[in-house]
Amino acid sequence: VLRKECDRELKLVEDLLNLQHIEAGTYTLQPLSMHLQDFLRHLIEPFERLTQNQQQTLMIEIAEDLPILQLDPFVLNRIITELLNNAYKYTPAEEKIIITAQIVSGDQVIAPLNRVEIAVTNTGVEIPPAELPRIFDKFYRIPNHDPWKHSGTGLGLALVKKWVEQVGGEVVVTSAQATTRFSLRFAIPAASTTSVFSRH
Repeated sequence: VLRKECDRELKLVEDLLNLQHIEAGTYTLQPLSMHLQDFLRHLIEPFERLTQNQQQTLMIEIAEDLPILQLDPFVLNRIITELLNNAYKYTPAEEKIIITAQIVSGDQVIAPLNRVEIAVTNTGVEIPPAELPRIFDKFYRIPNHDPWKHSGTGLGLALVKKWVEQVGGEVVVTSAQATTRFSLRFAIPAASTTSVFSRH
């Protein structure tokens, strides 16, 4: 218990420092060319054993035509890992965790460019509609969820939103019919196979 609490406190300090740098505009991105297919499969691999131990079903659907992205691997790792950790912690046994990555067509008015979408969906859990607008707030916890059973810093989703916005993307969460889905969307030029993210 002491070791877990020590690890939690260290992560809290790290998350607070990262948030401080982002909000102060001093966090420097280090983008690299990345094959998203290989990166995601490598990142997801450790969760395969975890989900098996929890009697959860892990499904992976990664398109083969994804463009090479220029982004910070540390930032993308933290974003995806945070979403996978949340799905793993809150998904009941016998339910599913689904990771997808694909190119989605843009809206002709709101978002006319094609986008890369990475989504983490889990079944068997639903966030009340009244709580959805607040889940990205710092230190916010959904009522009736035991903080000791699901330990964390309360900053993970706040960091996810900040980091996604910093690389020019957006994060959208939907929850209904015992299914919750976090979607990360990054714009790519319509006539290009390479997406370059830069700090704003």
